[in-house]
Amino acid sequence: MKKLLLITSLLMLCVMSFAQNDYSVVKGNVAEKNVNISIINTDFGVSSDDNGDFIMMLPKTENKVGLLFSCIGYEDTLVSVIPNRDTININFKMKETMYMLEAVGVSADKIRHYSEPAYVMFDFEIYDDKVFILQRKWNTLKESRILVQDLWLYPIDTINIPQHIESEKIITDCTENCQLIGKDSVYQIVRTDDSYKLMFPTEKERYNKVLKDIIFFTDKYVYFNELLMDGYISNFFRIKKESKEKEMMFVCNDMKSYRDIKVERQWHIDHPLGGGPSADDWERFVQFAWYHTKDNHLDIFDKTLYYFDHFNGKILRYDEGMYKLGECDIVYPTKEDFWRYKIYKDKAFGKFYTIFGSVVNEIDVETGKTTAVAKADSWLTEKIIIYKGTLYSVTMRRNALNEFKSYIERINL
Repeated sequence: MKKLLLITSLLMLCVMSFAQNDYSVVKGNVAEKNVNISIINTDFGVSSDDNGDFIMMLPKTENKVGLLFSCIGYEDTLVSVIPNRDTININFKMKETMYMLEAVGVSADKIRHYSEPAYVMFDFEIYDDKVFILQRKWNTLKESRILVQDLWLYPIDTINIPQHIESEKIITDCTENCQLIGKDSVYQIVRTDDSYKLMFPTEKERYNKVLKDIIFFTDKYVYFNELLMDGYISNFFRIKKESKEKEMMFVCNDMKSYRDIKVERQWHIDHPLGGGPSADDWERFVQFAWYHTKDNHLDIFDKTLYYFDHFNGKILRYDEGMYKLGECDIVYPTKEDFWRYKIYKDKAFGKFYTIFGSVVNEIDVETGKTTAVAKADSWLTEKIIIYKGTLYSVTMRRNALNEFKSYIERINL
């Protein structure tokens, strides 16, 4: 599930003298085996051994790094460290959660459905006021199905996917159609009478070419977000449907961060750590942990355009004639809040949200301030959707017996 950021304890002993100059050794005990220790905003991490011990290495920096300790049956624990010294010790006992791993867990504000033992949930989408959950059997890409449930997660239908289709994900695209994305083809999910079927197959390459970079469209315009240089340049523009005229709207240019990443990559090549991460893995770590893309966001609701300019710290509001309706400073995020670098829109209610650590916050688009509305186990989720004032998420986790469990969760905001 995760790539090892750093080497095992045996290899670490071989390079400790070097590591003490350039790396901080983080070690400790969490009193449980198979606890995932992951670095926030990256896919790097390690796991605790049978005794609950763990050990990892972080590059020395004055930047704060968040470590998430997680395991099914135990509460998530987020630990913040500044790896600016040779050794950091972290010792605590994982706290058990109060719920049992039953097929369905229900509370006043939360519903959780676990997947059948033979299947794993790995994606979902909300369409036609239904929840479409993509599942597959363990260790195979060719035995998959889609569970159709209502918004309260009660079963309605099952779409059995033919074995020649290697399912990758399920989306609602910019045309507001629900699509199953396969390895080579795309299939539209269509309601026929009282059931749903896969119809209108399209070559994946052609589908991506036609809809590439489109984020939404209106009666007059088609809106695009063109990402360049690994996303460190983003060009927001629109094309008028009648005249085909292209109009540039916003540009985010963060080439300084892009160049800093390349400098770090070259430093790693010039100062190799035997048995440690490759130059590619090091670059990915630096990109997500230190120099994340700004992820500016353009959206629309009720004929008002909202531009979340994280590079300049502003929220801008326009009508479709590009007359400015207002702007405000963004109060969020700070590095200490472990921001998830994503804006979530409730397309039914027109509200915007973001997540700090495991806390869901509603954004006031007129003041830039945020209000905490719920706690969600967000760091290990495969996907999050907010719809009609409710957060839906699919999560895969490993328990203390090293077994993977997956579930879909519904949380009232």
